[in-house]
Amino acid sequence: MTVKPHETPASSPAAGPARSPGTVVLLWVAKLLAAGILGYAAFLKLLSHQAEIDLFTQLGWEPHGRYLIGGLEILAALMLIVPQSTIYGAFLGLGVMLGAIIGHLTAFQLAGIQFALLVAAACVTVLYIRRNDAEFIRNLWDR
Repeated sequence: MTVKPHETPASSPAAGPARSPGTVVLLWVAKLLAAGILGYAAFLKLLSHQAEIDLFTQLGWEPHGRYLIGGLEILAALMLIVPQSTIYGAFLGLGVMLGAIIGHLTAFQLAGIQFALLVAAACVTVLYIRRNDAEFIRNLWDR
């Protein structure tokens, strides 16, 4: 990356818009929080934790749905950590968590729903902070 004399690396077009240190910390906390919870939830699903089996049995998605959702959670967690795919990971994580919230409410299993709400809030935070990095997100927020 070449930086012109009047630009700092943080304000160059390739690095995206400059953010305050507090915003950068909030972004990383939200990304790591969401990725950590998504990764742990995927771990439980893919290793056949009994509570996950019970939930997906009630939903009629056992075992294929549990494996699919676990894979999507791992993918979202990895995408959240990689800077080039953070926005897409936040969208995927938000979608999976909205499905998790609906699934927990449908099965009347409220245990664990707070984590889905927390991950959804973290993904929305990431999307809001990174809204200027992608035009399609900027258009969603500026309506």
